[in-house]
Amino acid sequence: MGYQNRQPPEGINYEPQGWQRDFILLVLGFAAGLALLTWLVILVLGWSARWIPFSWEQSLSDSLNEQLEPTERTEYLQTLADELARAGGLNPKLNVVVHHQEQETVNAFATLGGHIIVLDGLLDEVDSEQGLAFVLAHEIAHIHYRHPLQNAARQTGLGLISALIFGRGDLNWLAGSGGQLAMLDYSRKMEREADAWALEALHNHYGHVAGADSLFRWLAEQQQAGALPEWLSTHPDTEARLERLEQLSNARGYRTDGTLTTIPSVAP
Repeated sequence: MGYQNRQPPEGINYEPQGWQRDFILLVLGFAAGLALLTWLVILVLGWSARWIPFSWEQSLSDSLNEQLEPTERTEYLQTLADELARAGGLNPKLNVVVHHQEQETVNAFATLGGHIIVLDGLLDEVDSEQGLAFVLAHEIAHIHYRHPLQNAARQTGLGLISALIFGRGDLNWLAGSGGQLAMLDYSRKMEREADAWALEALHNHYGHVAGADSLFRWLAEQQQAGALPEWLSTHPDTEARLERLEQLSNARGYRTDGTLTTIPSVAP
């Protein structure tokens, strides 16, 4: 049998649908793969963060200890926080350190190492110790569940992925972003988890949960007036939050009436 120089089939190098379709599929596949990778990294880092020793977390926030200047107000807040921590059953391996800042903003937040920052505006707006105690207990709950570290780990993971893909390798920027977002960007699921823990702590400490909703009622008024604080955008809807607190109280049999305690006048 002799050699035959056959012609290739007709249209073998012709793509009737053009290159655009393949390009779009390639881009969509890359985006889907990136989204899946990001989701897995966030999931794994958030889950594994709780196993990191608390002492490591504290070492990341040593600078906050240097800023601690005991005052009558700090001592009052610390004493109240310690009582609430015991009432709520805070993991004994963790400890809470409360600071206050002379700012008019109505807010408080927990950050790495068991530190809670209370802004003085909060003390001016809550009309009872129970209202303040619920906020403090809510922040203690974030520490109990290691939420600040989980958020820091997740945000740092996101930063690393961004650096690997888009070429940004500033690790200081990554760490800074993680820490800052850890203070501000709690997920709504974490907020609901912290609310439930705080309500129980309040009930165990005072024997009722009256006044727990005072800050949220103030926030609801601000919302109606169109003056809602920007930080509240990451939190559950205020009305939904009030409704959930009421449902939780009823489901657990907590008393919703009781004597409210006046916040003592203490020097800042």
